[in-house]
Amino acid sequence: MFVSGAGTETYGTVLPALCMASRDGLVARVHVAATNAANRDAVLGKAAAIQALLRTNVPISYAPEKTNDVHAYLESADAGSFACAIVSVPDHLHFEVASELLRRGLHVLVVKPFVPTVAEADQCIALQREKGVYGAVEFHKRFDEANLRIRRMLRNGDIGDIQYVLVEFSQRRTIPLQAFKLWAARSNIFQYLGVHYVDMIYFCTGARPIRVSCMGQKNVLASHGIDTWDSVQAVIEWDLQGRRFMSHLLTNWIDPSTTSAVSDQKIKWIGSEGRIESDQKDRGLHIVNDRGVQHVNPYFSDLLQDANDDPQFVGYGIRSVRQFVADVAAITGGRVRPEQLQGARSTFVEARVSTAVVESANRSLEQNGAWIEVNV
Repeated sequence: MFVSGAGTETYGTVLPALCMASRDGLVARVHVAATNAANRDAVLGKAAAIQALLRTNVPISYAPEKTNDVHAYLESADAGSFACAIVSVPDHLHFEVASELLRRGLHVLVVKPFVPTVAEADQCIALQREKGVYGAVEFHKRFDEANLRIRRMLRNGDIGDIQYVLVEFSQRRTIPLQAFKLWAARSNIFQYLGVHYVDMIYFCTGARPIRVSCMGQKNVLASHGIDTWDSVQAVIEWDLQGRRFMSHLLTNWIDPSTTSAVSDQKIKWIGSEGRIESDQKDRGLHIVNDRGVQHVNPYFSDLLQDANDDPQFVGYGIRSVRQFVADVAAITGGRVRPEQLQGARSTFVEARVSTAVVESANRSLEQNGAWIEVNV
């Protein structure tokens, strides 16, 4: 879905971003390493459509392997001949695939969540440093102008001291029941989706997570044979320069398939001198036609035309992927060193914070909501 819009009418995010980057000479060749031969025509068909729209001509290949052995999977990609890799695989495979790519000396971008455990995060960080390569996590909400405005206001003290943060984030049930059916039981909605806002709170405030308590419900998905949580409610205590505040993240992936957007997301920041509320689903663009009602977010990843009717993919999702490619070009060109990007990007070290929260949250779920310290 994220690479090429599989199962949707969209073109996804990764391939459009790479084709757009090729216009600026940042991308010369793309290979999709996959395990499902049945997806070849769909992926290459979307790739051809993207290139026809953009009038680009990047060589894009696809090589499936009839094996789950990560070594054979990567050999099929001829990984050594590439500069970088974007890892868009199920959560539980992030470490296995990303660590192997790092060992091969590639710069790596991992879709969120980084990895499920701190031990895996630390191994990736050590490998990255040993090989002298760049590692980042695709937390695209860091590129959303609304969030960047919020970050500036919080850091300026515009609403005083933060008291608490409230997040409501949910997705259609078709995500675990159809799109991710084969691996949804190996993840949960907080780890897969709620992690976005854990990273946003850290990114916007610089606060340190102290402890977490999580509760959840298992009903709908279990009735379909998928043993994972329908909903997860997480409470996180944070420390910001000696002051404590709480965040409450309410997440689910069992919304009806008829909802007006794939994701319904809202965040509220409550301070001692004000509040900020951001409805990140309702961006003000509503469409009603025979297919139903849609709340459209044209700011994430969308195909638009400029005044010259020149098609282009725009949005903070596109910028996020493109930034990684641009950073790799700067590194390979000798203009910047990987360690110089620390603090300016969602590097592996930055993403270790949200991984620590996810690991503690998963332990809390297993212990019926017990408070678990966060290992940062």
